[in-house]
Amino acid sequence: MKKISYSLRIGIVGNKEFIEEIFLDTLNKFAIESKISDEIYEFLIVYKQIPIKIRVFLAETLENLIKSFERIQKLDVIIITLNLYDKDGLNTINKYIVELFTDTFLFKGLSVLVGMDIEHIFKKTPSRSLKISRFQLEKMTKDLNLIYCFEIFNKNRDVNEIYNTLLNDFILRFQYSSPELFEKAKIFGKRL
Repeated sequence: MKKISYSLRIGIVGNKEFIEEIFLDTLNKFAIESKISDEIYEFLIVYKQIPIKIRVFLAETLENLIKSFERIQKLDVIIITLNLYDKDGLNTINKYIVELFTDTFLFKGLSVLVGMDIEHIFKKTPSRSLKISRFQLEKMTKDLNLIYCFEIFNKNRDVNEIYNTLLNDFILRFQYSSPELFEKAKIFGKRL
């Protein structure tokens, strides 16, 4: 029996500490196998009976991700995160840097902007900082030509929604691009 699985490469940009606790912990909970080496995180999950090998690359900024091109080579998903209480975060990402990223990676995958309510997620004492609004997030998503926009208030529910949206998209692509391999992967997924 061939071990056929779908491969997905995800780049996540933002505060590494928050990303690890919010995004990687969620993947780790669902993983059959996981491996961490040289800041590359690998997970094997089964989603809708399809085994998916996910490689995650973390970077504090989009510029850092671009500088890591030689090591990464290709990405299927880019997730750009912002702390909703950091107004300066809106200024760290601009159209020029997103276009540079797209050109460098010849990126044609899914792009996501995620606003994280850090104070609510980690139950911190509310600050007096103004919060980035949903309207501002949606406007920024549109201005940067990104595809999806999400907010995270509840770590488990909201992160699961993000992963479900992305994985459903890629399962559909896999099913229509390679129906025969899709069925073989499904058989292997049942065995796992």
